[in-house]
Amino acid sequence: MANYLGREWKKEELLSVIGDPLQVAGARPFTYNEGKAEGVKGIRVMTGSGLHFTVLPGRGMDIPEAFFQGKSLTFCSGTGITSPAYFEEPGLGWLRSFFVGLLTTCGITNAGHPGDDMGEEFGIHGRVSNSAAENLSIDQKWEGDEFIISLKGKIREAKALFENVSLTRTIETRLGMNGFGLVDLIENHGFEPQPLLMLYHINFGFPLLGPNARIVGPVAKTEPMTEHAKNDRGIEECFSFPGPQEGYEEKVFFHTLKTDKDGNTLIALLNTDIGDSTPLGIVLRYNTADLPVLTEWKMPRKGFYVLGLEPGTAPPVGRGKLRKDKKLPLINGQEQRSIRIDFEVLDTIEKFDAVEKESESLS
Repeated sequence: MANYLGREWKKEELLSVIGDPLQVAGARPFTYNEGKAEGVKGIRVMTGSGLHFTVLPGRGMDIPEAFFQGKSLTFCSGTGITSPAYFEEPGLGWLRSFFVGLLTTCGITNAGHPGDDMGEEFGIHGRVSNSAAENLSIDQKWEGDEFIISLKGKIREAKALFENVSLTRTIETRLGMNGFGLVDLIENHGFEPQPLLMLYHINFGFPLLGPNARIVGPVAKTEPMTEHAKNDRGIEECFSFPGPQEGYEEKVFFHTLKTDKDGNTLIALLNTDIGDSTPLGIVLRYNTADLPVLTEWKMPRKGFYVLGLEPGTAPPVGRGKLRKDKKLPLINGQEQRSIRIDFEVLDTIEKFDAVEKESESLS
């Protein structure tokens, strides 16, 4: 049954007091009409639990903002939302359209540092986030006593005579849910193997992120990306977060997580007091067979106060380096891959305790 206002509702009972499900939950499409965001299509999703978030079909089906009971879960950079028309691909140009948000997808065939691979120059983090979706659908319907909200869109990445791949994303939630599921179907429509470099740049900001926040998960191994991340107690302090620091230089860590017997794992950010004596947290669940590396992007700089917990198919060290090291993941010709990540917002200490217990149970 649908959960609303702290209790269960049957479909008939709820419909007796509302005229349209959008009164309590649903998805509403819209289009930005000014500035660099002009023309970008968006969808606002409200689950009725206090969770609402925006999905951008005009920007790779990514999620620039998310709130729970009026409190932001993420960080929004000064770039704002920009149209793909402003995308600057070479080098670090991608950063000019990096709104950060709850989710910025990096891929499909490139994610990580800019550089050369087999004579071709690649910018940072690929094209997918700056590509508009096609075959868009918004499905809102009752299934028994559950009200389901489902969004779907397909993003192409193709170059004549070279790669021809696509990503079809489905984001699904339901009335009363404190989270949502994201499923990506990645397809190689060609006949030659192609790099499969996917990095789910999932980002958290104030007030979820703060000095009382800590990362919780079944971490088996941690590697710093740079000497800077290794030094100055970087590894020892990588699971905690300070207040805003003047001139802080980012630190990046690669984590290997323990799993259950089927490869399932989790990573969470838990804040016992966001500043008003209330707890707030979020947990991500996924399978390490699909996403074997978790990248942590620690950036508590004044004015850019953000933490990234980023499951990926490989560490984001650059496509050329991965090929040289014989660690470049590939998707074969005519192959399909499915990747799922579940997001859940946590709002009680009891839920925190349950996630910690679940984490400890993973071997």
